[in-house]
Amino acid sequence: MKLQEIQNQIDKTEYWDMEILDFKISYFGDEVEMLIDDEGEYCWKIIFLSCYKVYYEAIQDLRDSVDRIKFLKRPQLGYFGQDISVSQSDTKGLYKITMDLSIMDMVIECKDVEVSRVLRSDLELFWE
Repeated sequence: MKLQEIQNQIDKTEYWDMEILDFKISYFGDEVEMLIDDEGEYCWKIIFLSCYKVYYEAIQDLRDSVDRIKFLKRPQLGYFGQDISVSQSDTKGLYKITMDLSIMDMVIECKDVEVSRVLRSDLELFWE
């Protein structure tokens, strides 16, 4: 039942076609954080905890045309939520989250996921 609860929490963000504001990997891959726009003073934060595997791949056209994402401004980014699906991992006790973020595909295997709403004014976004 926990799997469905996690999927419901992620779906509650209504991420479909919403802008992905940032994506961070911390603590040598143990935690992954993703921020999703909520078109107001808040945004959604999804934290993937106790990660076992983090795999992502950007579309090749992006990497061919952009030297460093770090130096882009918000209108240039182009990451939008298309699909986030939660399933059981083949590794016992882990969830497998697959994501389509329009110009990036991702797979994360982790023990838990936290979803919360945070004030945009409390965030430091690299492109601001």
